Amino acid sequence: MWAYTVGFTVLPHVGGFLGWFLNRKEIPAWYEKLKKPSWCPSRRVFPVAWTVLYTGMGYASYLVWNDLGGCSSKAIVPLGLYGAQLALNWAWPPLFFGARNLNMWPRLGASVLGKMAEKQEEPSNAQNGEPDNAEEGEGKKKKVKREDLPPFEIVTGERLPAIFFKFQFRNVEYSSGRNKTFLCYVVETQGKESATCRGYLEDEHAAAHAEMAFFNTILPTCQAGARHDVTWYVSSSPCVTCAERICEALRKDKGLRLTIMVGRLFMWEEPEMQAALRSMKEAGCKLRIMKPQDFEYVWKNFVEQEEGEEAKSFVPWEDIQENFQYYEEKLAEILH
Repeated sequence: MWAYTVGFTVLPHVGGFLGWFLNRKEIPAWYEKLKKPSWCPSRRVFPVAWTVLYTGMGYASYLVWNDLGGCSSKAIVPLGLYGAQLALNWAWPPLFFGARNLNMWPRLGASVLGKMAEKQEEPSNAQNGEPDNAEEGEGKKKKVKREDLPPFEIVTGERLPAIFFKFQFRNVEYSSGRNKTFLCYVVETQGKESATCRGYLEDEHAAAHAEMAFFNTILPTCQAGARHDVTWYVSSSPCVTCAERICEALRKDKGLRLTIMVGRLFMWEEPEMQAALRSMKEAGCKLRIMKPQDFEYVWKNFVEQEEGEEAKSFVPWEDIQENFQYYEEKLAEILH
């Protein structure tokens, strides 16, 4: 009888494995790049969850089969329903990943998911520094387009809130919800008067670039013609456009030395992004992945502490070392 138990229990896993095998390339190529809510679980959770689910489903089907006397007339309906839902479970991943279409979700939730996607793609007025107006245009909300936004603003300061650091700088493998750039900088000027300045820049709008703001607002305030050793601690690596601007600045200013410490690699799977990272290296930029010690340095020097309280020590998150090694390996593969 144990053979039936094993057979029923293992059966759901066969289709699950085939679904994973057929779509294993679509996960890094498409799914990981989708804008997902911050509470979306890590990819590591799914194999464990589906293993538990398929095992429970398979064993439950065995119990039904055994209690109802095998493939009897009593077992036809429950086992038939079980088989139908199992077939749908097997068929959905290949269809969903193969079509690369979020609307492959059941129609019951399609409208809800569509609204969620719109909210993620098109930030609200409040998120862009403007008050929401619910009665705009005959009671209908006007969709905000990027070209309709006012000139991008950059938040500057000496220290950023701890909650921003803990969320935005966390070197997670999946950066869902982390669509801002936080840039902490140290500029050491060696000229007639040696000086050191530090601070941080934060994107106010989703399409603003803190890297651009540094070259437009911070660097021009330093001594002209002097040597500037600049170190950035950035939540994620620069985009292609910012990478081009960095290369341009380094080639133009021979006295500029730039080291960029990044918590995460931004869209590193894209060929154009990899090419941009390599061009930065060729231009003389030193690109590094932030180690746990670097996160601690940022915590001590750029994160504000609660007034009236003693300075709190940096508490590394659970997978900080593992994620650092993951990104360090990816960066080495790209640059060499």
